[in-house]
Amino acid sequence: MNKSRRGLIHSFKVIAGGLVFLLSPLLLAELPPEQQGIFEAAKKRSQTVDLGDLINNIDRQQSRGQALIDSTVNKSAEIAMSQGKGKEEAEQRAKALCKARTRYIFASRSLGKQALSEIFAEASANPELTVVFQGIPKGTKMPKGFLDLQQLASQYDPTPSIALNPLMFQRHDVTAVPEMMALTEGEWVNRECRQDIRTRVAGITSMRYLESHLDEGDLGQRGPVQDVSEPNLMDTIAQRISEVDWDEKKKKAIENVWNNVPMYPLPPATENRIIRIDPTVQAQRDILDAQGKVLVTAGTRINPLDIHSFNSIVIVFNPLRESELEVAKKMVKNYVAQGQKVIPVLSEIDKTEGWAMYNSVARSLDHRVYMLSPDLKQRFHIMRTLSVVRASDGFFEVREIKTDM
Repeated sequence: MNKSRRGLIHSFKVIAGGLVFLLSPLLLAELPPEQQGIFEAAKKRSQTVDLGDLINNIDRQQSRGQALIDSTVNKSAEIAMSQGKGKEEAEQRAKALCKARTRYIFASRSLGKQALSEIFAEASANPELTVVFQGIPKGTKMPKGFLDLQQLASQYDPTPSIALNPLMFQRHDVTAVPEMMALTEGEWVNRECRQDIRTRVAGITSMRYLESHLDEGDLGQRGPVQDVSEPNLMDTIAQRISEVDWDEKKKKAIENVWNNVPMYPLPPATENRIIRIDPTVQAQRDILDAQGKVLVTAGTRINPLDIHSFNSIVIVFNPLRESELEVAKKMVKNYVAQGQKVIPVLSEIDKTEGWAMYNSVARSLDHRVYMLSPDLKQRFHIMRTLSVVRASDGFFEVREIKTDM
């Protein structure tokens, strides 16, 4: 039933509730190898920069960098990959729809708003009927193209079934709309939904008419039709992906990472001193195992260094200070020569130099370097540079070293 008077309110409810208007699972599962390759390649290109590995395996930086690069596909790859859902899930949905969906009406925006309203009303009254579109208007961004149809369809209760499936237009050579089809129950073979046409008729939008002429084959044109105005969606997505300047996107993504990296311009140490940190913790309540047996009683004091040794040597320094950089280079070289595990940590770098400086420091030390994280700073009470952190006699020892003589 048409609910145009409260259509706006209802549209928000439906959209918020998850209006199903995505690329048809049949389309996603049936893409031929050459077209699948376009989207697989786009997805791989969006993952070629492992920002997390370049910047200390900091998960936060990796996710930000990856999200930034993924966005360069202008949502195309995301949509083509079924909103990020797995291929197996998409194929299972496609198999189910292949068998269940047998009534279709091919439509286009060229029909005009009034005709589309009538088609949606028919599909709303007949849940087994799916309205199929070939694509979105030329020059329209995909989210906007989807939303326009969503808002129109959401005026009906129940919401009509709508899908984007340019492959169906190609397979059945549909170039003018409206056209209705009754198909046989589908059989999923070699990633393709095989269905035979029982009845097809152009210029008619009545489900009753279609059902009354089942198994009569191609009835031809029985009413007015319009050419399909939307370009093929697969061609649109492929073109947009091909127009992406991947090298430029990658460059910007890498450069912009440093805008999200915290920097700590800590003051230099003014004297040599040692700070000892007791990592011992006290159980506030009994700690039980899976069977309810008490493993640690309340009040027990535990030193994690008694359970797991800490054999690394952490050197926190500011490479913007030449004296600290030189001392750090010597320390790293000596500790490595002794077979020690060293973790050089930078308190800050010049963001305007970004990766150039980061990589320069790493080459200078001939060692991988890391950025100081909030957790590391807080855990070891890092207040000045240069600071050397190591474990000693059940304590963490933070040695502040004055390098500017």
